[in-house]
Amino acid sequence: MNVHFISCVDTTQSAVNVLHSVEIFVEIKKKKPLLAAQHKKARLAGAKKHQYWTIHDWRRVIFSDETKINIWGSDGCKYYWKRKGDRLQPHHIEVTVKHGGGV
Repeated sequence: MNVHFISCVDTTQSAVNVLHSVEIFVEIKKKKPLLAAQHKKARLAGAKKHQYWTIHDWRRVIFSDETKINIWGSDGCKYYWKRKGDRLQPHHIEVTVKHGGGV
């Protein structure tokens, strides 16, 4: 990896150009639910329980509409910088938290 030392970057675009020159690019953070080990086990158990359901089985399920309310800021895109080809790291993901359970 080449290391570049920059004494002064005068504009945002200059900074972006320098990052691009060392193959570091911006990407939008992936949104993933924040899951504890117990959540992962429950999801896997549910998936295994229903893995052989047919379309006919699923048609008997009623999915209720949900309303989304933002408590912790907007849904605007959040970005991160990484080199092309680098693996996704935990700090590249924006975890999401769900509340409630409906009525």
